[in-house]
Amino acid sequence: MTRRRTPKAVFITGASSGIGRALALEYARRGSAVAVTARREAELAELAKEIQAAGGRAVPYVLDVRDEAATKDVLSRADHEIGPLDMVVANAGVAAGGLAQNMAWPDVERVLDINTKGAICTILCALPVFLSHGHGHLVAVSSLAGRVGLPRSSVYSASKAAVSTFLQSLRVDLRSTRVSVTDIQAGFVNTPMGAGSRFPRPFEWSAERAATYMANRLERRPAVISFQMPHTAMSALARVLPRAVYDLVAPMLVK
Repeated sequence: MTRRRTPKAVFITGASSGIGRALALEYARRGSAVAVTARREAELAELAKEIQAAGGRAVPYVLDVRDEAATKDVLSRADHEIGPLDMVVANAGVAAGGLAQNMAWPDVERVLDINTKGAICTILCALPVFLSHGHGHLVAVSSLAGRVGLPRSSVYSASKAAVSTFLQSLRVDLRSTRVSVTDIQAGFVNTPMGAGSRFPRPFEWSAERAATYMANRLERRPAVISFQMPHTAMSALARVLPRAVYDLVAPMLVK
C-alpha cells in the first residue's frame, strides 16, 4: 500500500485562476512550499501575497508553457529556490467549443498548443529533475471530456484525450523508477474557463472543493483520479454504447 504523503514542494502551472489557484492555496494550507506559474503576472503576485499573508510559502514565476526553454528554466529555478520539488502539476489549459463547421485553425491550434503540447512539455521538462532526485510525482489535469468525443467540443476533447493517453504510456515506462504519474480527469468545476459554456453543468463543484478532493487523493499517487461520480459513470457508459446510439444521444447534451 502506498504511504500517504503531503509533498514538501509543489510546482503548479495555470495557477492564476480556477483549479490551479485553488490547488496552490490548498497545498499551502497543508504546509507545502508552492511555485505558482502562469502568464498573468499581476494575478500570480496577488496569489503569492495571499499565501504568504496566511503563513505559507509561495514563489510566483511568469511562464508560458508553450515555451520549452522557459519551462525548463523556471522548473530549474523553482527546484533550487523552494525545492527540491517532489510534485509537478500540469494544469494550464483553455476551453473551446463550437460546431466543427465553424472552426478556425488559429483557435484549434491555440487549444492544442496549450492543453496538449503545453501539458506534455511541462511533464517532460520535469521528468529529468525527478529522475535526478530519484523520486517525484508527475500530475496533469485532463478531463472526463477526453474519454469520449463530446458534441461541440471536438478540439477540447481531443486535446485532453491526448494528454490522458500520453500519461498512460508514461506511467508504464516509469514503472521501474520512483516517479509516479497521475491523470486527473475532472468533471464540471466552476472556474472562469467554464463560464459561458453551452453544456448543462449538473453536479458542478467549486474550485475549492475540487482542489481538496484532488489533494486528498494525490497522497496515494493513484494512476487516475476522476470526479464527479455521475459524470464518471456516464462517460464510462458512453464509451461502450454502440456508435449509432451514441451519435443519436450525444447531441441532446447541449440542447
